[in-house]
Amino acid sequence: MSEASEKKLVRYNPKIALWATLAIIVLVIVLNAFNVLLQVENQTIDFRFNARGARTPQAPVKIIAIDEKSIREIGQWPWPRAIHAQIVRKLKADGVKCVFYDVQFAEPETNSEKMLEQLQRTLNTSMAGTDKQTNALRQKVLIDVRRFQESHNDDAELGAALKEVGNVYLLMQPIVNKQGRMPDPDTLKLTEAELFGGFTSDFISYQSLIMNIPVIQDAAKDLGHTRCFTFGDEIFRYYPTVINYQGKLIPHLSLQVARGFLDDADPVKIYEGKYAQVGKTKIPILADGSALVNFCGPTKLLPNYLIGNFPTYSVCDVLYDRIPKDELKNSVAAVGATADGLDDVRPTSFTRNSPGIVINANVIENTISGNVLRQAAEIFKYLLIILLAFSMWYLIPRLTPVQGTAAFLALFVGYVLVACLLFTYSGLVIDVTHPLIAMTLCFGALTTYKFRTEVRHGRHMKNMFQSMVTPKVVDAILKLPSGIELGGEEKELTVMFSDIRGFTTYSEKHTAKEVIGVLNEYLTQMTNMVFVTEGTLDKYIGDAIMAFWGAPVVQEDHAYRACSAALSMSEFLHDVLWPKWKSEGKEKLEIGIGLNTGNMVVGFVGSLAIKNYTLIGDMVNLGSRLEGTTKEYHVEIIISEATYEMVKMDMLCRELDMIQVKGKTKPIRIYELVDRQFKAKPHIHEKVQLFHEGLALYRSQKWDEAIDRFKKCLELDPEDGPALIFVGRCKQLKEHPPAFDWDGVFVMKTK
Repeated sequence: MSEASEKKLVRYNPKIALWATLAIIVLVIVLNAFNVLLQVENQTIDFRFNARGARTPQAPVKIIAIDEKSIREIGQWPWPRAIHAQIVRKLKADGVKCVFYDVQFAEPETNSEKMLEQLQRTLNTSMAGTDKQTNALRQKVLIDVRRFQESHNDDAELGAALKEVGNVYLLMQPIVNKQGRMPDPDTLKLTEAELFGGFTSDFISYQSLIMNIPVIQDAAKDLGHTRCFTFGDEIFRYYPTVINYQGKLIPHLSLQVARGFLDDADPVKIYEGKYAQVGKTKIPILADGSALVNFCGPTKLLPNYLIGNFPTYSVCDVLYDRIPKDELKNSVAAVGATADGLDDVRPTSFTRNSPGIVINANVIENTISGNVLRQAAEIFKYLLIILLAFSMWYLIPRLTPVQGTAAFLALFVGYVLVACLLFTYSGLVIDVTHPLIAMTLCFGALTTYKFRTEVRHGRHMKNMFQSMVTPKVVDAILKLPSGIELGGEEKELTVMFSDIRGFTTYSEKHTAKEVIGVLNEYLTQMTNMVFVTEGTLDKYIGDAIMAFWGAPVVQEDHAYRACSAALSMSEFLHDVLWPKWKSEGKEKLEIGIGLNTGNMVVGFVGSLAIKNYTLIGDMVNLGSRLEGTTKEYHVEIIISEATYEMVKMDMLCRELDMIQVKGKTKPIRIYELVDRQFKAKPHIHEKVQLFHEGLALYRSQKWDEAIDRFKKCLELDPEDGPALIFVGRCKQLKEHPPAFDWDGVFVMKTK
C-alpha cells in the first residue's frame, strides 16, 4: 500500500468533509427553491406561536358573533335583510367606527316570495270555492300582500341602512375559474390598491367574482376580498394583502377596514416584494403579496359563545340592548358567523377550529396596531444555512463524539431558542427548518465519516503501536486530535539503549534453545519496565533494546520516566532474574544502559510498504555511545548531562568523567545513574560525595589527595568500578604528568 493510499484509508480528510458539507448546503438550497420543506417550516411557525403564547390585542377590535344564541332568539338562518339593516343601524348607534361585515348578499332576498306562495296555498285551502265572490276575495288579499311586499323591500331597506350608517365594509369573493360574475373592473366601486414597482400579474390572479347584489354593494363604505391561504397543510397562516382581478388590485377587506379606522384617505400601497402600507403600518409581504397573520392567541368555540383574545358579543345582545353603554364606542365591529352549521370554521396556528371572523379580526388588529410579523430576507436564510453547516464542519473533527453531539444539541436548541425569542419580542420570523436540516445532515454525515475513519485509523494505529507501547498509551494516541504524523517531526525526547554484556560469548557456550529461552525471558521483563513507565519500544537489536520517552504521546517528564525504567530494569535483574537463574543453574547476565536527552527526529521511517516508528539524529547516536561507555567505567547506567539536568532533583547521580566519544570532537560530561534520591542508603550518598571530591582533586592534578578520596570510596564499595579506574589513572598521571594545557577530557578509543 502506498503512503498516499494509506493516508486516505486511515485519516479524517478535511477536504472530503468540506466537499460533503458543500454538497449538503447545495441540497438544502435546492429543497428550499422547490418548497419541499415548506410545510415543516410552517409547523415551526405554529410552534413559535405556541411558545410565545397569547398576547393582548393592541387595537379596539370587537367580534359580533352570529352564534347559536342569536339564531335561537332571532330566528333561523339566513335572516331577512331587514334584520341585517337593524344590526348595522344598532352598531352605528352604539358608536362603532367601522364594521367588517363577513356576510355576503349575492342574491336578492327570496323570503317574501316564499311567504306569498305559502299564503296563496293557505288561502286556497281556507277559502274553498269557485264562485266569483270567493275568487275576488282571494285575489284582493294577494294583491294587498304584494303591494305591501313591494313597499317593504328588504334588499332596498338594507341598502338604505348601509348608506345611512356609512361605516360598513362588505366582501366580495374571488374565484380562480369563470364560475362567478366577470364585471368590468372599472365598474367596481371600491378603493383599488396602488402598486409601486412590478406588475399586477405578479400577484395571485382570479378570473371571476362572487359579488353582492348592486343595491347592497353600492351602498357599502368600501369593498375587499377575504381570502386566506393554507399552503398545503390545511392551516391558515397567510393572507393575500391584494389580489389581481383583470389588472385591478383588490385589497383584503381587513386592510380596507383598517384604512377607515385610521382615517387614511390614501389607498393601500403595495411595494412589490417588500411591504403593503396602510397609514403608517408597513406589512412585510412575499413576492405574491402574501403576509403572515400575527395571531393574538387561541380561541375556544363553545356551543353558546366564543372564548378568545378579542371581546366577543352575540348579535342578539347588540339588537336587544344587552351590552353596556359605550362598550362598542370607537371600535371596529367584526360581524361574522361562529354558530355550528354555518361552515365558517378554519384551522389556525393556535386552534384547529377557529371561526373565520377571528382570522380577519387578527388581520385588522395587526394593521391598526402595526404589530405585524416580518420574515427575514432570503439571503439571510442562505447565510444561516452556510453558517450552521460549516459550524459542524469545523467542530466535528476537533471534538470527541460525545463533545460533538453536545455541541450539536447546544447549537440546535440555541438556534430554536433564538428563533423563538426573535419571534416573540421583535416579530421577526427567521427560517428554522433549512438551517437546522443543513446542520443535522452535516452532523450526521461528518460524524459517521469521522467514526468510520477513526475506527480504521484506530485499528491501523493499534496494529502499529500495540507491540511498541502499553494499551494506555495506545488509547492516548487515538485521542490525539491530529493523530500521529506519518512523516518526521523534531521533539525533545529521552532515548535508551540497553545491551547484554558478553552475550556473544554466552551464546557460544549454550544451545540455541537455552539462549532463546533466557533471551526471551530477559527481553519480556525488561520491556515490561519500559511499558510500566509508558515508554515506546523502538526495536530489539539482537539482545539490545532501544526505547524512548516523550513520543508519540507528549510526556513532559520523559527523562524521569526513562531513568525510572532504567533503575527498574537493573533492580529486577539483580533481585529477581539473578536469583531465579542461579536456582536453575544458569549463568547470570550483566547489562549496560545508556540514556540521552535532546532534540531528535521521530516518525515513520522505511519503505512505502513497511515502516517503523523510530528515532534518528545525532542525539540518538550519543545515547548508543553512552551504553557502550558503561563497559569502560564498569557501571550499569550512564546518562548524559542533558538527562542529568532534568532529573537531578529526583535521582541520585554522580559525575563520572568528561569524555570525548569516538567520532565526536566536542567533549561531554557523563553521569552514573545510581538510585532514586529518597531510596538511596546513606553510605551510597557518602560514596557519591567522596567520588565528587576525588574527581575535583583529579582535575586539579592533586593526585595523592584524589587517590585518597577514591580509596575511601572503595572502602565503602570494594567493587566500585569508577573508583578503581580513577585510582589507576591518578597513579599513571602522577608518574607521567599531563601536558600544561590538559583539560581532564578522556578520549574514548571504542564505540
